[in-house]
Amino acid sequence: MTEPPVAIVGGGWAGCAAAVTLADAGVPVTVYEAATIPGGRARRVERAGLPLDNGQHVLLGAYAATLALVARVHGEPAARRQFVRRPLAVVPFAAGQTDALRLVVPRVPGRLGLVLGLLGARGLSLAERIANLRWFRALERAGFRRPPSETVARMLSPLPPRVARLLWEPLCIAALNTPAASASARVFANVLREAFAGARDASDFLLPANDLAAIFPEAAARYVEGRGGSLHTGERAQVVAAARSGVTIAVDGRAATASAAIVAVGPHQLRHAFAPEALAAHPPLPAAIDALAALAYEPIATVWLGFAHAFRLPAPMTRLDDAPGQWAFDRPDILARAGPGSPRLAQLLAVVISASGPHTALSGDALAHAVDAQLRRIEPRLPPCAWSQAIVEKRATYACTRNRPRPAGPRLAPGVYLAGDYADAEYPATLEAAVRSGIAAAGAVLADRAPH
Repeated sequence: MTEPPVAIVGGGWAGCAAAVTLADAGVPVTVYEAATIPGGRARRVERAGLPLDNGQHVLLGAYAATLALVARVHGEPAARRQFVRRPLAVVPFAAGQTDALRLVVPRVPGRLGLVLGLLGARGLSLAERIANLRWFRALERAGFRRPPSETVARMLSPLPPRVARLLWEPLCIAALNTPAASASARVFANVLREAFAGARDASDFLLPANDLAAIFPEAAARYVEGRGGSLHTGERAQVVAAARSGVTIAVDGRAATASAAIVAVGPHQLRHAFAPEALAAHPPLPAAIDALAALAYEPIATVWLGFAHAFRLPAPMTRLDDAPGQWAFDRPDILARAGPGSPRLAQLLAVVISASGPHTALSGDALAHAVDAQLRRIEPRLPPCAWSQAIVEKRATYACTRNRPRPAGPRLAPGVYLAGDYADAEYPATLEAAVRSGIAAAGAVLADRAPH
């Protein structure tokens, strides 16, 4: 008899990572994704014929698990074409931007890149640069370990205020999507360790050169299908019964049998991934779900601005002044893939606003207008905006605060496993955390299937 597949509930980056890992081990999988496009909170969205992303995601060169899986499903050299790799740089949007920092980290091993970048930084005094180097050296000597109750703001308190405000607080918001006043110092220190104490290219920024669904989830689906698995979009699945001998799944009202199930949905969707009878049969399940209910969430707004005339930017990713936009990304790749009927644009920018703030009270049109006005205040010579679209994910990530609740491990119940960025203890809510959690869940499935 053919062995029932492992069911994966959720076709985001965590679920797809689990599917690829199991397919590589020769285990059949079936992925169920409720949306019409896989990718979860990192996917393609079509607007006016433009293949946009529902949020601008940036990877670091240190994100080894994600890069390895992208290479596996695409093969080389196609995997390298999925990203534009650039050295970590904090570059102002316009030359005349006041109170701005310009810093480029060269590709050299370990903290030497940060040292050289700080020595050549513009916008900081010599005393501020030396204080920064001493602070980072002390962090490195402590093994990048921070107390679990410490905030990023407290970790940065020995620094001159301008250093914290111009460099580390913006990177904290970008990496953790949580303000420094409440963000976890322990998690942020982990990010700094991976970026600045690792390989020579660990601190590189990897900007998408393709839409997020095509970079991994859709390629993962083809990879899994080529090994006997399948991915079903537009189908909502729910765990009905679970045991070591097998799991029953309800898929839009019909029953399906699986050898095991990996639940890879957001923490706020976790309760809906289980039927009431499954929750009643396994008391640890509702207990774990109730514990995760204490998680808070942070939004991410991405304002897409299109221009009929092109202009030159100093870098593909540039720093704004937080009023309200924080970073601007040049996305010529989207215009190159524009469909019929799309607006005639010569340049397309994605302006990102991470975490909550006064901007969350604005409508999409008002937010796009505010960001367009911000760019013109910084650079008055910009051409007129010809098209705009605001995409706001209200629950883009969990708030990466100190002592946040976290599930104990990938095994939730007999035959049922958990994957999601919130399950990873080391990284914030990033694509790398999602991929690592999917690999961990698949590893737990394989371990439990192995002969004892």
